[in-house]
Amino acid sequence: MLDDPGEVRTYAEREGVRTDQPEKAWQHFLGHNEWIFGFGLDYRFLGILQDEAVVGASDVAGRDAPVSDFLLGATHFTVLVEVKQPGTPLFGGSRARSGAWRLSTDLMESVSQVLQQKADWQVKAETNAAGNYDRDGALIRQRTTDPKCILVIGGDGAFSGSGAERETKFRTFELFRRDSRNIDILTYSELYERAAFVVGRSARQADVHRTNAVED
Repeated sequence: MLDDPGEVRTYAEREGVRTDQPEKAWQHFLGHNEWIFGFGLDYRFLGILQDEAVVGASDVAGRDAPVSDFLLGATHFTVLVEVKQPGTPLFGGSRARSGAWRLSTDLMESVSQVLQQKADWQVKAETNAAGNYDRDGALIRQRTTDPKCILVIGGDGAFSGSGAERETKFRTFELFRRDSRNIDILTYSELYERAAFVVGRSARQADVHRTNAVED
C-alpha cells in the first residue's frame, strides 16, 4: 500500500471505506492493525481507546467539533494520533534563505491541527472527566496531562533530489521535529520500519522457542 496508491483504493473498496479520501483507508487499516500503534509508534504499549475521537466542543450550531483520528491510551496517560497520507509533501519547492529547505504548507497545517486538538482535548478531559468513554463504552481512566501527540505523515519519497538536496531536507526535517515539543512526527516509512522490526523480532523469538522445544 505504501508504494502503490491503487492498492489503497482497492483496500478501501474491499473494506467498504470511502475511496475519495485516502486518509480514511489508512485510518481503517491502522485501526484494524492495532499492534502497529501498540509497538510501532512508541516503545511502550499503546491501545486504541477511540477512533475519530471528538476531542473538543462544537460551535453554537453543533458543528465543527475537533476530531482526532485516534485517541490512544498508555498505562496511565492518553495520546492523540493524527494520520495523513504517505504521499503528503513535507517540503516546498525550494531552499529557504537560511540554507534549510522550505517545509510544506501541508506539514505546517497538520502540526497546527494537532496542536489545536491537543489544547481542545486537555480542556475536555479536565472539564468532563466523568463523561469520556472509549469505543467499548468504558470510562476512560487514563489521565490527560499535557497530552503527547503523534503525527504520521509523508514518506521517504519526500526526500528526493541530489545528494546535497536530500541531506538538506533530512537535516531540516530532523531539526524541525526535534524542536516540536510534545509532538512526535513520524513518516510512514519510519512506521513501516518499526513494524517490520517488531514482526522480525517476533519471528526470531518464535524460531528460538521452536528450537528449544525440539531440543527438550
